[in-house]
Amino acid sequence: MSGMLNQSGLGIGAAGLQGIGTALAQQQFDGLNKALQASNYQTDVATLTGGGALGVQSLDTTMKSVIQENDDFKLFNILRSTNATNIVDEYVRQSGTGGVMGGSANSQMGVVRAASGQYAREVGSVKFLMSLRQVGYVLNIGKNVVEATSVEERNGALQLLTDAEYLLFHGNAAASPMQFDGIYAQIDAQIAAGAQSPDCVYDMQGAKLNDIKPFTAINVAVSRLGSFGKSTDAFLPPSAQTDLNTDLDPAFRWSPAGQNTPMLGGNVENIRLTHGPLKTHIDVFQHDENHPMVMPWDGSSDAQYTAAATANVAIKPISVTVATNADAASSFNNSRSGNYYWGVASIDATGNGYSAITKTAQTSVPGGDNAVLTITRSANGTESGYAIYRSRQNGTNASSDMRFVKVIAVGGATTTFTDRNADIPGCCNVPLFNLSPGADAIGWRQFQPMTKIPLPFGVGGVPVESFFQFLFGYLRVTKPKHHGYIKNVLSSMAVWRPFAAE
Repeated sequence: MSGMLNQSGLGIGAAGLQGIGTALAQQQFDGLNKALQASNYQTDVATLTGGGALGVQSLDTTMKSVIQENDDFKLFNILRSTNATNIVDEYVRQSGTGGVMGGSANSQMGVVRAASGQYAREVGSVKFLMSLRQVGYVLNIGKNVVEATSVEERNGALQLLTDAEYLLFHGNAAASPMQFDGIYAQIDAQIAAGAQSPDCVYDMQGAKLNDIKPFTAINVAVSRLGSFGKSTDAFLPPSAQTDLNTDLDPAFRWSPAGQNTPMLGGNVENIRLTHGPLKTHIDVFQHDENHPMVMPWDGSSDAQYTAAATANVAIKPISVTVATNADAASSFNNSRSGNYYWGVASIDATGNGYSAITKTAQTSVPGGDNAVLTITRSANGTESGYAIYRSRQNGTNASSDMRFVKVIAVGGATTTFTDRNADIPGCCNVPLFNLSPGADAIGWRQFQPMTKIPLPFGVGGVPVESFFQFLFGYLRVTKPKHHGYIKNVLSSMAVWRPFAAE
């Protein structure tokens, strides 16, 4: 600054940067600084020349990230967490007190009839969520933008919590042994075994969720004699919540005392049911139209998924064929008959994700028929399950134009899957839980706290700092009869629609 003033002919040296001279010096310096930063809005710093090359970089000291936060893990945060003392976690489930209704009535001197409670030993398996994180040594000491190691620690935790939240809903241990069973798999298994009423699942058949009836029906099913539960919380993808906000009758909207009168268009925070309010939660990890798991990985817009599908080429199914048969249980009615394609991706048994899909030929499905897929196992033969996808009615066979139907387990060298249109592509589910603390009907069993284990510097001969992050646990549903879900919900906002006329 003193040099600038001397060269300007004012004759003020460094000692003159006092009083009125200081203000003048600062003014001149600000002018030069502004000139140096002026440019033609170049984004490539290598093209800057002259004064522009001397400009101060506007390198932000804080990284702006558009990623999940802890508040996004709605169900995981709400579930009561308890400690598992073994990776094979045992507990006893009581399903009855014994005897028949009225069976204790007797005469004064009659023989007393024996009765005992109904118990079953249940076993849950702790599953292991793990992530290896690495940070380059030079990046870590540079500290150009952020503390790189701290960021990666946070990223590792968010990855583990993301997988935990997703698996709480969609986990399927039969098709992917590294996963724990989510709520849908556990309810379906109980119904298939005859241990839970099918009424705990309400089928919307591709309609939007904007009415009280589905919620009431499940609440009745879980609270009836023999179940003794109630519905307290529902978890919806954003699009399903929007339909509720827009259309649900204000008479069924529950607002705490002192709040505004419920009205159409307002957020439905609670739904009025017989046993009290049903709390609604928006959960972005539920399947929805833009969820990365609802379309084949080789049709994804995310390069990480397409790369994983390519890497899993060894387990891609060899072939998938389709045959149709008359079926009284089919939901392919006349308006939903037409030409369809199916795609099948293999699921890696070690947790490496899905393969690209193997597609069928175009198949005409008449009204009242089903479609039986026969899947021939990959040459590698190591897959543990298959993800089934289907095209729109009279749609294309592009991978990006198919949507998720169902996950199934491998059945051998060939596996069959019968599509009766019971699981409609492009739709989502809405689970209803009994999360009342006193019921203890569901919870997260954790084997140990989330753990970070540092590794030796330079793993693999590369100058990196590495560490493992672990989360061990599973979803324990102690009272399955207290829970249910609404299936085949298709939002009015959905752009991809499974049937042409709907």
